[in-house]
Amino acid sequence: MKKKVLLTALAVMLFGSSFPVYAAPEYMADGGIFDAEWYLEQNPDIAAAFPAGVSAEVLYQHYVTCGADEGRTPYNAMTFDPANVLPYQSAAENVPDTIVPSSLTPVVSYNKDAQNYNRNWSDTVNSYLYENPAGGLTRVEYVNGQIVVEDYDNNFYLRSTRNITMELPIWGGFYAGDNYNFIIFGQKNPSQNNDTEVVRVVKYSKDWKRLGQASLRGANTTVPFDAGSLRCAEYGDYLYIRTCHEMYASARDGLNHQANMTLAVRQSDMKLTDSYYIVMNNSVGYVSHSFNQFVLVDQDRNLVTLDHGDAYPRSITLMRYTNAKAGGDKFSGSVASRDLVAFPGTTGDNYTGASVGGFAETTNGYVAAFNYDGVGGRATREVYISYTSKNGLNSTVTKITESAGTQTPVLVPTGLDGGYLMWTDTAGTFYYTRYADGGTIGAIATADAALSDCQPILHNGEVVWYVTANSTPVFFKLDASSTITRTVANGQ
Repeated sequence: MKKKVLLTALAVMLFGSSFPVYAAPEYMADGGIFDAEWYLEQNPDIAAAFPAGVSAEVLYQHYVTCGADEGRTPYNAMTFDPANVLPYQSAAENVPDTIVPSSLTPVVSYNKDAQNYNRNWSDTVNSYLYENPAGGLTRVEYVNGQIVVEDYDNNFYLRSTRNITMELPIWGGFYAGDNYNFIIFGQKNPSQNNDTEVVRVVKYSKDWKRLGQASLRGANTTVPFDAGSLRCAEYGDYLYIRTCHEMYASARDGLNHQANMTLAVRQSDMKLTDSYYIVMNNSVGYVSHSFNQFVLVDQDRNLVTLDHGDAYPRSITLMRYTNAKAGGDKFSGSVASRDLVAFPGTTGDNYTGASVGGFAETTNGYVAAFNYDGVGGRATREVYISYTSKNGLNSTVTKITESAGTQTPVLVPTGLDGGYLMWTDTAGTFYYTRYADGGTIGAIATADAALSDCQPILHNGEVVWYVTANSTPVFFKLDASSTITRTVANGQ
């Protein structure tokens, strides 16, 4: 650190010593956002190390090369929102084309096609992207027992990296909330002890300071997140978690069955305000076995879920909670439900011939994407899209493909008017199309692209996601003209 500061200070002297007048937060040469005055005020050691005439550009280089790794912030994220204050900058306008190289190396992983589950059940999601306070994108990925966090600028150059401690041995998932980040951990409870902590929800600030936790104990759970996934939604001060678990041995047959599980956490004090994990029936939101789980809060504050079940019910089932609105301590109680696809076969037969890949709200309904062989057997799976009206929960299911087989599709909402449906076939060809309110789709196109378990997100008006294949990330962008481009991290 001392050596880097002294070297940078020496470089500053070459620029002269006139005292600059610092502007408010502004775009720098690489597209990053930086407030020199804030940086000096918050870091008196840096202010002391640099001469009075230091330029904002040089201070920014200190932040990129040293400050980000040391946990320093480039501007006051509590009072400054880039989306509302800074005008949009295109490469042809105010942002120079110069890209500052990165000296950091992204972590290698393999998440290509990880969204696909052509066996019976899904896995927890390991790869995530979210928009970071500096205006770029942050990668969060569970890799080889470690949690990797990497901050990228808008040119996909790695600007800072850190590891987050695994607090319990089982990875559950990550959620980027409006004000906080959350990681969900778990551990086994083979002794069926009601005092054992089986799920821990940890709250972090946006600069990854640990702020608190909520714990679920016992909860009829021997293995959390087993044979399924975990997804979250947020409304106001409340975080909603839809996941699954292996349960205590049944008194009926002595077996440890699997089912879904739902939690509500109040963020302000990290109190677990409601949870549902006992054996019941689907009138209260229970699904056994539930092999994939999705959750959203709609525009009317309804908690709405989607599960891939093989027993009770044996279907892809949509549920909307009816006794409480999101934003309160309680959610559990009755639900209104709709089976999108009812699978033939024996109750509890793990093989359903389907996999579910996406769930989204539109202005007048809910859209789901899945593949299915049409018979519940071991035949070729094709892509389907379903639309369920908010009024009456009336559903239609439309078959999209006629092919030699497809992998699990992905749904990418870009607004209440619709978004994108993406999938690959078994030969690896990538397809995409627009979907609209009502469940209709547009023309189907192909591109040189791939999918992973990284859910694509909307960033600067474009859809962005990343894929790794024993490699560092390759970022894909789908722009407003529906053109897809690919960029390797750090331009390599």
